[in-house]
Amino acid sequence: MVSRRYAVVVGGVLASIWLWLAFDRESIPARRIWYGPSNSKAGLISPSIDAFDFPPVDSEEMRAVCSSTKWNQSLVFTCDNNHGGIGHVRNSILNCVRYAIGAGGALVLPNIALRDEDDLGHDHGHAEKRHGPGRNGMEYMFDVNHFTDSLRVSCPDLLLIRHMEQTDSSRRRGLLPEHLFTNIPTSGLEHPEEWPIKLEAWIEEYMPSYPEKEPIIIDLEQSFLHYPAHSDGHKFAHTFGNILKFRPDVRRLATTTLNKLSEWYDIPLNVSEPIMKPSFMGAHLQTDNPFLEERHNSGVAYAHFPSQTAAYIEQAISAKIPLIYVASGNLPEIHKFGLQATASKMAITHKEDLLKDKDMDALERLRWDQRALVDYLVLLKAQDFAGVGHSSFSWQVVMTRHEGGDKGKGVLESDVWSDGLSTLYGVRSSYIESSECMWS
Repeated sequence: MVSRRYAVVVGGVLASIWLWLAFDRESIPARRIWYGPSNSKAGLISPSIDAFDFPPVDSEEMRAVCSSTKWNQSLVFTCDNNHGGIGHVRNSILNCVRYAIGAGGALVLPNIALRDEDDLGHDHGHAEKRHGPGRNGMEYMFDVNHFTDSLRVSCPDLLLIRHMEQTDSSRRRGLLPEHLFTNIPTSGLEHPEEWPIKLEAWIEEYMPSYPEKEPIIIDLEQSFLHYPAHSDGHKFAHTFGNILKFRPDVRRLATTTLNKLSEWYDIPLNVSEPIMKPSFMGAHLQTDNPFLEERHNSGVAYAHFPSQTAAYIEQAISAKIPLIYVASGNLPEIHKFGLQATASKMAITHKEDLLKDKDMDALERLRWDQRALVDYLVLLKAQDFAGVGHSSFSWQVVMTRHEGGDKGKGVLESDVWSDGLSTLYGVRSSYIESSECMWS
């Protein structure tokens, strides 16, 4: 094999190879970038390490909130209408847990409404078209044992119910909690502590008082950006989201992706660091889907390929990072981005570029939105990150990175927001206010 030092010298040859490999992604990555020799092989990722594993949450702040709650096990909440991308699903489930704790009710383990991949330009047969994609349990995205263990330790009075049948009852109704509040600003509920009082009044009005032996069951509708995450204190907010940890196979694939990136591009990585420096720039490429009719306002800033990729390349040049890891479900757009980046002497890579053989087989067995979880985890550890303000995925990555880094609050200039660790393009001030309701 040609040495990496020689590969740098013949960069022009590799650039030509890139033009061919851009459309032959089963081959090796198109370019390798020389970052200099590693001082110690201990800095490279071991394949046996799960870079994204962590123990169950043991939080005094959560126990304090739970111990102040008046509990009522005859009040049961379900949380089955969690749909959309990871940003929506994750925050919706966490809001369900927080509402259940606030009301002192039991919680049935949440379910996730599967996304119809036909809406994403894929065709998965007539059966799914007729009956819809259906629902799956939390294990579709998350580590269920970690979730239950964390709540058992940090909120022991919260009763978790594994499963509840979808039965009709006069004492069962659906509810979007925010509907009980008025005048909700973009920064979220002004007085979330009023939730149990408002809920009690709603139950008295809409739920019959009999039969008393039957529990009151409330099917919570999806709640996204309305619960102020820091209303229980910053320590609570910084801990609570950790009750959700991604499923083990996704974590393994993300770790392997970093391992392969380290190997191919000669970057010694310390995966124990929340932000790895030096490493790579992560970019969330969310452009118009060519398979669909346009559903969003075409005038949204940075909504399209040319503006996004130009901004991302400029950011990478400014940060002096010659490698960009791209997260996108649209491979042709990634390849197109790679050709564009070549002119700026940059390399583009992605999970389909790096994973091979059994790892690629494992990736391909995942559904479209499960594969996005691999990207999400890889982006968390990037030296720098670029995304778009109209994407909950980008915001979720930013919020988690923000907590893991040492930078101060972000600054919005024109329509570009940055906190020194991440940059979002096409940001409105209302987006920043809404982000206060996103769990990190």
